[in-house]
Amino acid sequence: MNTLPELLHALFPDRQEPEKYTLDDQRLIERACQLALEALSLPEKTVVRSVDVAKILADLKIDKDTLIATLISDGNLEGIYTQHELAEFFGEKISSLVLGIRKLNRFQEFQIERSNNDVQNERLRQMLLAMTVDIRIMIVKLAYRVARLRHLKFEDEVVRRQIALETELIFSPLANRLGIAQLKWELEDLSFRFTHPDEYKEIAQGLKAKRVEREDYIKRVIEALQQLMATHNIKASITGRPKHIYSIWKKMSRKKIPIDELYDLRAVRIYVDSIQTCYEALGAIHSHWNYIKQEFDDYIASPKENGYQSIHTVIIGPENNTVEIQIRTLEMHHHAEYGVAAHWRYKEGGHRFDHNLERSISNVRQMLETSDDPEIFQEISTELQSQHIYVVTPTNEIITLRQGATPLDFAYSIHTELGHRCRGAKVNGRIQPLSYALRTGDRVEILTINQGKPSRNWLNPNLGYLNSNSARNKVRSWFNKQNRAENMKSGEALYHREVKRLHAEQVPISKLVQRFRLESEEALYEDLGKGRINDRQLASALQGLNKPQNAVQRLPSLFTPSETNQELSAYVIGAINLKTYLAPCCQPLPGDEIVGYVTRGRGVTIHKRDCANILHLSDEESRRLIEVTWDKTVAENPSYTAELSILAFDRRGLLRDVMTQLSAMEINLIASNTYTDKEDRTVSMKLTLELNANMQLGNLLDRIEMIQNVESASIRAI
Repeated sequence: MNTLPELLHALFPDRQEPEKYTLDDQRLIERACQLALEALSLPEKTVVRSVDVAKILADLKIDKDTLIATLISDGNLEGIYTQHELAEFFGEKISSLVLGIRKLNRFQEFQIERSNNDVQNERLRQMLLAMTVDIRIMIVKLAYRVARLRHLKFEDEVVRRQIALETELIFSPLANRLGIAQLKWELEDLSFRFTHPDEYKEIAQGLKAKRVEREDYIKRVIEALQQLMATHNIKASITGRPKHIYSIWKKMSRKKIPIDELYDLRAVRIYVDSIQTCYEALGAIHSHWNYIKQEFDDYIASPKENGYQSIHTVIIGPENNTVEIQIRTLEMHHHAEYGVAAHWRYKEGGHRFDHNLERSISNVRQMLETSDDPEIFQEISTELQSQHIYVVTPTNEIITLRQGATPLDFAYSIHTELGHRCRGAKVNGRIQPLSYALRTGDRVEILTINQGKPSRNWLNPNLGYLNSNSARNKVRSWFNKQNRAENMKSGEALYHREVKRLHAEQVPISKLVQRFRLESEEALYEDLGKGRINDRQLASALQGLNKPQNAVQRLPSLFTPSETNQELSAYVIGAINLKTYLAPCCQPLPGDEIVGYVTRGRGVTIHKRDCANILHLSDEESRRLIEVTWDKTVAENPSYTAELSILAFDRRGLLRDVMTQLSAMEINLIASNTYTDKEDRTVSMKLTLELNANMQLGNLLDRIEMIQNVESASIRAI
């Protein structure tokens, strides 16, 4: 297969059929084959050639784009053809597949000394799946591994052991989980050959010694079954089924029996065209031969949890030998063999930690089962996603975190003290901010100081340092343990800072104390200092008490106590058609300051702002609060103008970064006035903004102050 015509014929025998391939398709196919052959002629960088991998995938009837991507993913071509060049000729879709394939081929995180750590092995499997943005990339990776194993006998002992054990613990279970039986069986047998050479040899010799006898016997059973099916007018195709060495060993180990006592060493499969015919064939077989009742399983009437369907029975056949017979339709066979009806739940065993990822895999299989379109892979590229990410420590341990986790979340997940002492992080060798959103596969190193303590800014949700409740609780716990005087001092400083930023000097602190249902100013300062009340909650409360004049909740002038029996309505600012309901817990009435809470499927519940249920919301739940009003006019016209004041040290691109942040928050800039003091290199900005009444001003100020060189920001309604 070292010439272009041979390769084209082997991989794309029907490439010239116009109903299957366009002229552009044919051009891409030919060019991909040329590049793969070019890779064969270059000095070898890697053991596996993409031509060999493509041949494995062609037997699986994989789609055209995946075969093309596989051919041009050869390691010898890296550095010769850039990603941009591949995208220009083959298109972004195929070049993206190539990038993903190469990324997985370079991934080497398996540690042989941790091979007995089931938790780490499962995390590594889930990490690889979560890294796979397109399920086809993982299928190609598994085919690469099969090709690698076929060459393994030429490697030295250390390499053989490493690759085989990694395959047995990581890649075989992945093939099993995705239900790609054709790859799974070869991965299992080839890796077993090198991880358990003595057992492999013993079973192989046992099978070989009886192969001629067994093959002759199976041939006679097939002839008898064909005659039986013909007698009952059943149209069927019958084959002998080879038993794989690894599965024989597993069954021998599980049942603690020698190879001679296995029922399914002699096995045949019967393929028919319908479910009804399956049962007709079964009836004919059971009427002709005795069968072992405890070995009978009807997976058509009761499919396995993974969707697998077939009828299994063991008969006492000719010469009083046991024979396993499986009866299924061709469609069932296709699903079982080519990756749709995966067998992983009942054969893989072990613990699984990401149920959402499992559900996504199940959804992928179901989508494939219900479609005959080979391009369906393209539509499910985002289906195989996890709600977790998997990152690697400097010692190669895999840590599971929630989506959106930051290096600071990572530090606290390792150890509380590591989080407290954290002052920076390297992600994949590069310094990144502590608010950086980690991704699956990232290698994270935490930079610490000897005597560190957490920052109160870490508790501010607007700054994005922490996305884990457990990490936030560890930070709050640290502040709770500090002495009361220090907490009160820090809390008072935080209060005055927020009042200044929001120009809320006219708001009496007693109103704030009342809002949070506290007993005194000292209690407010202490709760702020301990982190029981965070920056965003404080800013939201101040904003609610400091409404701009043209966006206040104007009350109906004719409201009187006698009207309380009438139906009351509140409106979501900017979305008056959303359903609202008055909360029974605090029973708000016109005249009360109110806030809306977005429920799951029941519209918006209206609460008093000082309702205990609102004040005790978690940070995550508080994100579902929205601005509401009793006045429909205000709700329909919610915008108002405000002046944003910024003090910063001058630098190139400062104004651009401010504008970018405002644009990201969909804020309209009406006017701007900027003054630069050339002596001390400071910049003073006055920006007139059009704001929506439900805009969280604390969030706006926090995001502005996170811009490099910005010293402070404040805002006031005008």
